[in-house]
Amino acid sequence: MVVVTVFSAPISKVRGDSSEVILIRVNSTIDYKIEDLIAGAATDIEQGNAAKLLIEIDTDSGYYAPSMQLVDVLSSIRTRVIAYIGPVGAASSGFSTYLAMASGLFAMNTGTTIGNAAGGVDDANSLNFLASVMQSLAVMNGRNAPAAAQLVTTNVEYSADLAYSKAICDLVVDSYGTLLSDLKIDPANIQERAPSQYPSTNSDAANALIKFLADPFVLRCLFVALGALVMLNLVLKLARPPKSKLDEASRAIYELIRMEVLSPDIYRPSSEVRLNETPLHTSQNTPSPPAFKVSRVPTHPPDKRVERPIEVKER
Repeated sequence: MVVVTVFSAPISKVRGDSSEVILIRVNSTIDYKIEDLIAGAATDIEQGNAAKLLIEIDTDSGYYAPSMQLVDVLSSIRTRVIAYIGPVGAASSGFSTYLAMASGLFAMNTGTTIGNAAGGVDDANSLNFLASVMQSLAVMNGRNAPAAAQLVTTNVEYSADLAYSKAICDLVVDSYGTLLSDLKIDPANIQERAPSQYPSTNSDAANALIKFLADPFVLRCLFVALGALVMLNLVLKLARPPKSKLDEASRAIYELIRMEVLSPDIYRPSSEVRLNETPLHTSQNTPSPPAFKVSRVPTHPPDKRVERPIEVKER
Protein backbone atom coordinates (compact mmCIF):
# COMPACT_ATOMS: atom_id res chain seq x y z
CA MET A 1 0.00 0.00 0.00
CA VAL A 2 2.84 2.37 0.73
CA VAL A 3 4.47 1.56 -2.60
CA VAL A 4 1.34 2.47 -4.52
CA THR A 5 1.11 5.78 -2.67
CA VAL A 6 4.72 6.65 -3.42
CA PHE A 7 4.40 6.08 -7.16
CA SER A 8 0.87 7.31 -7.76
CA ALA A 9 1.52 10.94 -6.79
CA PRO A 10 4.38 11.61 -9.24
CA ILE A 11 2.49 9.95 -12.13
CA SER A 12 -0.55 12.16 -11.70
CA LYS A 13 1.66 15.19 -11.37
CA VAL A 14 3.62 14.34 -14.52
CA ARG A 15 0.65 13.60 -16.73
CA GLY A 16 -1.35 16.63 -15.69
CA ASP A 17 -4.68 17.55 -17.20
CA SER A 18 -3.42 19.38 -20.31
CA SER A 19 -4.59 18.13 -23.71
CA GLU A 20 -2.04 20.17 -25.65
CA VAL A 21 0.11 18.37 -28.23
CA ILE A 22 3.49 19.90 -29.05
CA LEU A 23 4.45 19.64 -32.72
CA ILE A 24 8.12 19.88 -33.72
CA ARG A 25 9.14 19.57 -37.37
CA VAL A 26 12.66 18.14 -37.78
CA ASN A 27 13.46 18.92 -41.40
CA SER A 28 17.05 20.12 -40.99
CA THR A 29 20.29 18.84 -39.54
CA ILE A 30 19.91 17.43 -36.03
CA ASP A 31 22.19 19.65 -33.98
CA TYR A 32 22.17 21.16 -30.51
CA LYS A 33 19.40 23.62 -31.39
CA ILE A 34 17.10 20.74 -32.27
CA GLU A 35 18.23 18.94 -29.12
CA ASP A 36 17.42 21.99 -26.99
CA LEU A 37 14.03 22.34 -28.68
CA ILE A 38 12.94 18.73 -28.10
CA ALA A 39 14.43 18.62 -24.60
CA GLY A 40 12.44 21.74 -23.69
CA ALA A 41 9.24 20.17 -25.00
CA ALA A 42 9.98 16.98 -23.02
CA THR A 43 10.35 19.07 -19.87
CA ASP A 44 6.93 20.63 -20.48
CA ILE A 45 5.41 17.17 -20.88
CA GLU A 46 7.04 15.89 -17.68
CA GLN A 47 5.72 18.94 -15.80
CA GLY A 48 2.20 18.34 -17.11
CA ASN A 49 2.06 21.38 -19.38
CA ALA A 50 1.42 19.21 -22.47
CA ALA A 51 -0.01 15.75 -23.10
CA LYS A 52 2.01 14.50 -26.06
CA LEU A 53 4.92 15.32 -28.33
CA LEU A 54 4.52 14.90 -32.08
CA ILE A 55 7.79 14.91 -34.07
CA GLU A 56 7.52 15.21 -37.83
CA ILE A 57 10.76 13.90 -39.38
CA ASP A 58 12.12 14.64 -42.85
CA THR A 59 15.91 14.82 -42.69
CA ASP A 60 18.95 12.82 -43.70
CA SER A 61 21.63 14.58 -41.69
CA GLY A 62 22.52 14.93 -38.06
CA TYR A 63 25.33 14.83 -35.54
CA TYR A 64 26.04 11.90 -33.28
CA ALA A 65 26.20 13.64 -29.87
CA PRO A 66 22.91 15.61 -29.99
CA SER A 67 21.13 12.66 -31.63
CA MET A 68 22.15 10.24 -28.87
CA GLN A 69 21.16 12.78 -26.24
CA LEU A 70 17.73 13.02 -27.87
CA VAL A 71 17.42 9.23 -27.76
CA ASP A 72 17.83 9.37 -23.98
CA VAL A 73 15.34 12.24 -23.69
CA LEU A 74 12.68 10.57 -25.84
CA SER A 75 13.14 7.19 -24.14
CA SER A 76 12.22 8.74 -20.80
CA ILE A 77 8.82 9.94 -22.17
CA ARG A 78 8.43 7.41 -24.99
CA THR A 79 4.78 6.55 -24.19
CA ARG A 80 3.83 10.15 -24.95
CA VAL A 81 5.99 10.59 -28.06
CA ILE A 82 4.65 10.19 -31.61
CA ALA A 83 7.16 10.07 -34.48
CA TYR A 84 5.78 10.73 -37.94
CA ILE A 85 7.75 10.56 -41.19
CA GLY A 86 5.92 12.79 -43.62
CA PRO A 87 4.57 14.26 -45.79
CA VAL A 88 4.74 12.29 -49.04
CA GLY A 89 8.32 12.10 -50.32
CA ALA A 90 9.88 12.57 -46.89
CA ALA A 91 12.71 10.31 -45.73
CA SER A 92 14.34 9.53 -42.42
CA SER A 93 17.96 8.42 -42.66
CA GLY A 94 21.12 8.76 -40.64
CA PHE A 95 20.72 9.54 -36.97
CA SER A 96 17.11 10.69 -37.35
CA THR A 97 16.07 7.01 -37.54
CA TYR A 98 17.01 6.61 -33.86
CA LEU A 99 14.54 9.36 -32.95
CA ALA A 100 11.78 7.46 -34.76
CA MET A 101 12.66 4.15 -33.09
CA ALA A 102 12.84 5.77 -29.64
CA SER A 103 9.23 6.98 -29.86
CA GLY A 104 6.37 5.04 -28.34
CA LEU A 105 4.26 5.36 -31.51
CA PHE A 106 5.92 5.43 -34.93
CA ALA A 107 3.83 6.36 -37.99
CA MET A 108 4.87 6.72 -41.62
CA ASN A 109 3.14 8.43 -44.50
CA THR A 110 2.73 6.53 -47.75
CA GLY A 111 5.51 7.37 -50.17
CA THR A 112 8.14 7.82 -47.41
CA THR A 113 11.21 5.78 -46.47
CA ILE A 114 13.36 5.00 -43.45
CA GLY A 115 16.88 3.53 -43.42
CA ASN A 116 20.57 4.14 -43.95
CA ALA A 117 20.97 4.47 -40.19
CA ALA A 118 24.76 4.06 -40.17
CA GLY A 119 25.11 7.83 -40.40
CA GLY A 120 28.36 7.67 -42.38
CA VAL A 121 30.06 5.50 -39.73
CA ASP A 122 32.30 2.83 -41.23
CA ASP A 123 34.14 1.55 -38.15
CA ALA A 124 33.14 -2.00 -37.21
CA ASN A 125 33.01 -1.36 -33.46
CA SER A 126 30.94 1.80 -33.92
CA LEU A 127 28.54 0.01 -36.25
CA ASN A 128 28.05 -2.80 -33.73
CA PHE A 129 27.34 -0.27 -31.02
CA LEU A 130 24.80 1.61 -33.14
CA ALA A 131 23.14 -1.68 -34.14
CA SER A 132 22.82 -2.64 -30.46
CA VAL A 133 21.25 0.76 -29.70
CA MET A 134 18.75 0.29 -32.54
CA GLN A 135 17.87 -3.21 -31.34
CA SER A 136 17.38 -1.99 -27.76
CA LEU A 137 15.02 0.75 -28.93
CA ALA A 138 13.05 -1.75 -31.04
CA VAL A 139 12.70 -4.20 -28.12
CA MET A 140 11.73 -1.40 -25.75
CA ASN A 141 8.85 -0.35 -28.02
CA GLY A 142 7.79 -3.83 -29.15
CA ARG A 143 9.16 -3.75 -32.69
CA ASN A 144 11.16 -6.15 -34.85
CA ALA A 145 14.69 -6.02 -33.43
CA PRO A 146 16.54 -7.97 -36.20
CA ALA A 147 14.92 -5.88 -38.95
CA ALA A 148 15.76 -2.72 -37.00
CA ALA A 149 19.41 -3.81 -36.68
CA GLN A 150 19.61 -4.20 -40.46
CA LEU A 151 18.96 -0.48 -40.77
CA VAL A 152 22.49 -0.08 -39.41
CA THR A 153 24.45 -3.19 -40.35
CA THR A 154 23.38 -3.45 -44.00
CA ASN A 155 22.25 0.18 -44.38
CA VAL A 156 18.94 -1.08 -45.75
CA GLU A 157 16.06 1.28 -46.58
CA TYR A 158 12.39 0.40 -46.01
CA SER A 159 9.38 1.97 -47.63
CA ALA A 160 6.34 2.71 -45.49
CA ASP A 161 4.50 -0.48 -46.48
CA LEU A 162 7.59 -2.66 -46.10
CA ALA A 163 8.42 -1.12 -42.73
CA TYR A 164 4.87 -1.84 -41.56
CA SER A 165 5.03 -5.43 -42.80
CA LYS A 166 8.34 -5.95 -40.96
CA ALA A 167 6.92 -4.43 -37.75
CA ILE A 168 9.27 -1.46 -37.89
CA CYS A 169 6.56 1.20 -37.85
CA ASP A 170 3.22 0.99 -36.06
CA LEU A 171 0.95 2.91 -38.42
CA VAL A 172 0.78 3.93 -42.09
CA VAL A 173 -1.34 6.94 -43.08
CA ASP A 174 -1.95 8.78 -46.33
CA SER A 175 -1.78 12.33 -44.91
CA TYR A 176 -1.08 14.42 -41.83
CA GLY A 177 -4.80 14.97 -41.30
CA THR A 178 -5.42 11.23 -41.34
CA LEU A 179 -2.76 10.79 -38.66
CA LEU A 180 -4.49 13.28 -36.35
CA SER A 181 -7.85 11.65 -37.04
CA ASP A 182 -6.59 8.14 -36.32
CA LEU A 183 -4.92 9.28 -33.10
CA LYS A 184 -8.01 11.33 -32.11
CA ILE A 185 -6.00 14.54 -31.78
CA ASP A 186 -7.87 17.80 -32.17
CA PRO A 187 -5.95 20.13 -34.54
CA ALA A 188 -6.91 23.01 -32.26
CA ASN A 189 -4.74 21.46 -29.52
CA ILE A 190 -1.65 21.37 -31.72
CA GLN A 191 1.01 23.89 -30.73
CA GLU A 192 3.94 24.02 -33.14
CA ARG A 193 7.27 25.15 -31.77
CA ALA A 194 10.27 26.39 -33.69
CA PRO A 195 13.93 26.35 -32.64
CA SER A 196 13.81 30.06 -31.79
CA GLN A 197 11.63 29.32 -28.75
CA TYR A 198 14.40 27.21 -27.28
CA PRO A 199 17.61 28.98 -28.34
CA SER A 200 20.77 26.94 -28.10
CA THR A 201 23.45 27.90 -25.63
CA ASN A 202 25.88 27.86 -28.53
CA SER A 203 25.91 30.78 -30.96
CA ASP A 204 25.23 30.33 -34.66
CA ALA A 205 28.84 31.21 -35.46
CA ALA A 206 30.11 28.63 -33.00
CA ASN A 207 27.76 25.98 -34.40
CA ALA A 208 28.90 26.78 -37.94
CA LEU A 209 32.55 26.53 -36.89
CA ILE A 210 31.95 23.23 -35.11
CA LYS A 211 30.13 21.84 -38.13
CA PHE A 212 32.98 22.90 -40.39
CA LEU A 213 35.72 21.45 -38.18
CA ALA A 214 33.76 18.26 -37.47
CA ASP A 215 33.43 17.45 -41.14
CA PRO A 216 35.55 14.33 -41.88
CA PHE A 217 36.87 15.75 -45.16
CA VAL A 218 38.00 18.97 -43.44
CA LEU A 219 39.68 16.97 -40.67
CA ARG A 220 41.58 14.92 -43.26
CA CYS A 221 42.69 18.09 -45.07
CA LEU A 222 43.89 19.68 -41.83
CA PHE A 223 45.77 16.52 -40.89
CA VAL A 224 47.46 16.35 -44.32
CA ALA A 225 48.38 20.06 -44.15
CA LEU A 226 49.87 19.63 -40.67
CA GLY A 227 51.88 16.61 -41.81
CA ALA A 228 53.14 18.52 -44.85
CA LEU A 229 54.32 21.42 -42.66
CA VAL A 230 56.16 19.03 -40.34
CA MET A 231 57.88 17.29 -43.27
CA LEU A 232 58.82 20.65 -44.86
CA ASN A 233 60.36 21.84 -41.61
CA LEU A 234 62.33 18.59 -41.32
CA VAL A 235 63.59 18.83 -44.91
CA LEU A 236 64.72 22.44 -44.40
CA LYS A 237 66.61 21.49 -41.25
CA LEU A 238 68.38 18.63 -43.04
CA ALA A 239 69.21 20.79 -46.07
CA ARG A 240 70.63 23.66 -43.99
CA PRO A 241 74.42 23.14 -43.43
CA PRO A 242 75.45 23.01 -39.79
CA LYS A 243 77.23 26.04 -38.37
CA SER A 244 80.87 25.67 -37.42
CA LYS A 245 83.25 27.74 -35.34
CA LEU A 246 84.96 28.88 -38.54
CA ASP A 247 81.65 30.31 -39.79
CA GLU A 248 81.17 32.19 -36.53
CA ALA A 249 84.71 33.63 -36.70
CA SER A 250 84.16 34.68 -40.32
CA ARG A 251 80.93 36.36 -39.30
CA ALA A 252 82.68 38.28 -36.54
CA ILE A 253 85.42 39.45 -38.92
CA TYR A 254 82.81 40.49 -41.45
CA GLU A 255 80.96 42.55 -38.84
CA LEU A 256 84.21 44.22 -37.80
CA ILE A 257 85.07 45.13 -41.39
CA ARG A 258 81.55 46.38 -41.98
CA MET A 259 81.77 48.65 -38.95
CA GLU A 260 85.10 49.99 -40.14
CA VAL A 261 83.86 50.66 -43.66
CA LEU A 262 80.48 52.10 -42.79
CA SER A 263 81.79 54.35 -39.99
CA PRO A 264 81.32 58.01 -40.99
CA ASP A 265 84.60 59.04 -39.31
CA ILE A 266 86.65 57.31 -41.98
CA TYR A 267 85.72 60.03 -44.46
CA ARG A 268 87.27 62.83 -42.37
CA PRO A 269 90.30 64.62 -43.87
CA SER A 270 93.60 63.21 -42.79
CA SER A 271 94.51 66.55 -41.21
CA GLU A 272 91.69 66.13 -38.69
CA VAL A 273 92.76 62.64 -37.73
CA ARG A 274 95.10 62.72 -34.78
CA LEU A 275 97.90 60.35 -34.17
CA ASN A 276 96.99 56.84 -33.06
CA GLU A 277 93.32 57.51 -33.83
CA THR A 278 91.28 55.00 -35.76
CA PRO A 279 87.66 55.23 -36.93
CA LEU A 280 86.68 53.05 -34.00
CA HIS A 281 88.59 55.18 -31.51
CA THR A 282 87.80 58.76 -32.40
CA SER A 283 87.12 61.64 -30.14
CA GLN A 284 83.41 60.98 -30.51
CA ASN A 285 83.84 57.41 -29.31
CA THR A 286 86.27 58.10 -26.47
CA PRO A 287 85.10 59.42 -23.11
CA SER A 288 85.37 63.19 -22.64
CA PRO A 289 87.82 64.64 -20.09
CA PRO A 290 86.49 65.62 -16.68
CA ALA A 291 84.60 68.90 -16.46
CA PHE A 292 86.62 70.30 -13.54
CA LYS A 293 90.21 71.69 -13.76
CA VAL A 294 92.99 71.35 -11.26
CA SER A 295 94.19 74.82 -10.14
CA ARG A 296 97.73 73.76 -9.41
CA VAL A 297 99.79 70.70 -9.57
CA PRO A 298 100.34 69.37 -6.08
CA THR A 299 103.96 68.84 -5.05
CA HIS A 300 105.52 67.00 -2.24
CA PRO A 301 106.81 69.19 0.61
CA PRO A 302 110.64 69.49 0.77
CA ASP A 303 112.44 67.31 3.13
CA LYS A 304 113.14 69.04 6.43
CA ARG A 305 116.74 69.65 7.25
CA VAL A 306 117.80 68.15 10.46
CA GLU A 307 119.83 70.77 12.36
CA ARG A 308 122.13 69.62 15.07
CA PRO A 309 122.73 71.90 18.03
CA ILE A 310 126.12 73.58 18.10
CA GLU A 311 128.23 72.17 20.75
CA VAL A 312 130.59 74.62 22.44
CA LYS A 313 133.61 73.07 23.92
CA GLU A 314 135.45 74.84 26.63
CA ARG A 315 139.08 75.01 26.50
